[in-house]
Amino acid sequence: MINVQGLGFRFSLFLIAASMLVVFTTAEFFYRTTYENEIRDANNDIEELYQTVGATASIAAFLEDEDLAKEAINGLVKSDKILGASIKSDALYYQLNVNEAIDSNINPRIFMVRHPFMPEDILAEVNVYPNFEHIINQAEKISIDNSYSLYAEALVVGGVALLITYYIIISPMLRVGRSLNEITPGTSQRIPTPKYHSRSEIGKLVYDTNQLLNKVEEQFTQERQLREEIEFLEKRFRMLFENAKTATVLMAENGTIALRNEAFNDLVEKTEIGIKQGYGELLDELFETPETMKAALQEAFARNEFATGEYKLKSSANDNAIWVQLIASPLLTEEGERYYQLTLNDISSRRHELQKLALQADFDALTGIYNRNGGEKLIAKLMRKEHQFALALIDLNGFKAVNDIYGHDAGDEVLIFVAEQLKEKIRKNDVAIRWGGDEFMLLLQADDETSVQKVVDKVNSGVKQPFYFNNDTRPTVVSMSVGVAFYPQTSSNMHALIKLADIAMYQAKQNKVSAPDDYLIFANQSRFDNGYMD
Repeated sequence: MINVQGLGFRFSLFLIAASMLVVFTTAEFFYRTTYENEIRDANNDIEELYQTVGATASIAAFLEDEDLAKEAINGLVKSDKILGASIKSDALYYQLNVNEAIDSNINPRIFMVRHPFMPEDILAEVNVYPNFEHIINQAEKISIDNSYSLYAEALVVGGVALLITYYIIISPMLRVGRSLNEITPGTSQRIPTPKYHSRSEIGKLVYDTNQLLNKVEEQFTQERQLREEIEFLEKRFRMLFENAKTATVLMAENGTIALRNEAFNDLVEKTEIGIKQGYGELLDELFETPETMKAALQEAFARNEFATGEYKLKSSANDNAIWVQLIASPLLTEEGERYYQLTLNDISSRRHELQKLALQADFDALTGIYNRNGGEKLIAKLMRKEHQFALALIDLNGFKAVNDIYGHDAGDEVLIFVAEQLKEKIRKNDVAIRWGGDEFMLLLQADDETSVQKVVDKVNSGVKQPFYFNNDTRPTVVSMSVGVAFYPQTSSNMHALIKLADIAMYQAKQNKVSAPDDYLIFANQSRFDNGYMD
């Protein structure tokens, strides 16, 4: 099928059109030139014919010989280029086909017949009537024949030019194009240089194209190597990302999660939310205090810093609270899209351990109630909040004898029992503390002695229950000596308040034998001058 858009077809059309234009112009020029030359040659031939018979006509006019005149005129008319002729003198006249020429409106050519011996004398004149029809037909025939020859020559030259152009230019270019179309970019395939074109423009084009293919192959090789390296790194990254023990998420600014690993899914399954596509902006749906978390992160992002903090996740099981260390980093792509990388480290175990350590630091391991450290924290907290309370310091009477007679296990049993009585007998808002050894303390929500007396009497009744150790039939009874100080009435200083209660407790302890019912003494600042002032 002919490709009308192809270079060969378009070049052929151009060559044919150019050839036709040149041939037409040349043929027209040669036609006119040949025609004019034939007319001119015909006139010259008429003159030559006359020169041939001119001597005969001159003698005929001199001798007034009619036969010689006829011979001269007949000789002229024999030519195809002369239609008629006549000779005329004073004594002689002869014509042939003159009437026919006059009827054809042909103007004669006049030649003067001179004296054969005296050329200056004119004896007669000869009128020659050219056969213009024959001359024109002959000129047109020759001109047309020449034009046809030019057309034929142009066709031959054009055909030869087309063949030469096809085999020298178009065919090699087509072969180059087919070779280029069959080449797979990035391979070692190259275009062969056509014969006889190693130094031509086509050869230069093939060379430049092969150089380009060399560069393409190099780039493909480099790109293939880079792709293999990227695929290798991507597999390594995906393996590390998916198998990481730390929950990691890559999310868009609108909250859409682009990447998540299995550790994140495992962490979310522990919450009451469950696995789903998104969890709101910056995963705020997962946290118990999303406002606090988001505010901290946005403040860090505003400073162009990564954000970190410890937050509690929502969970249906309150006993197993989930705490995470959140690390968030803002990311900006080359296209200007904003992403966030969020890493959630499960620190629940550490938080639980810290809580246990806190309990161990603030609670007594034997009795389970607050220890002295925890008690001091509670007293300081109540003072900061300016709550009124009564501080009752308790010392057990007879406890040393239990340790000495029955051993420390029995003593521990007594301490546990006393702590249970304290917790059981005091009110809901009151607090029991093991102050140290066999000393206890009560923080009572009371600001008058009557209220304190009621609570302490109730506790004392429970503590005085008899113990029987090692199947001993004799009961062992412990009692309490109690000193009470009020905050802020007695003192607004913690150490002074405790010291005043301690002094009152030792005052009560002195009554354990002489006045056992007077086991409770209220501290009085003016009464106990001990150097501690408000």
